[in-house]
Amino acid sequence: MSNGVDLVLARMDSHPEEFYTTATDKWKFIYSDYFRDAMTETEKGMIFDKIKEIRKAEFNGKVMSTLTEGMKMGKKDKSSEASFADATTLTEPYPWIGNK
Repeated sequence: MSNGVDLVLARMDSHPEEFYTTATDKWKFIYSDYFRDAMTETEKGMIFDKIKEIRKAEFNGKVMSTLTEGMKMGKKDKSSEASFADATTLTEPYPWIGNK
């Protein structure tokens, strides 16, 4: 394996945020045909597999960030609030006593 591929893979491990979709174009050159032609299929596969891991982690982070966004701003999730209220509301004042 080439030293360049080793270095890119190591950087992906140590600084995955540099490869996120919102990151700069710093590493975009590794996808160019010009440099991809210089890599073996195995090396391309290793980079692709690592990118896939990074994108899954980025996706999971975005999902969690989106879900917790309302909580950070002090808002409650109305759907969970309603279901909790429904589950704790008695249909009769004291069902264990019976109606008289």
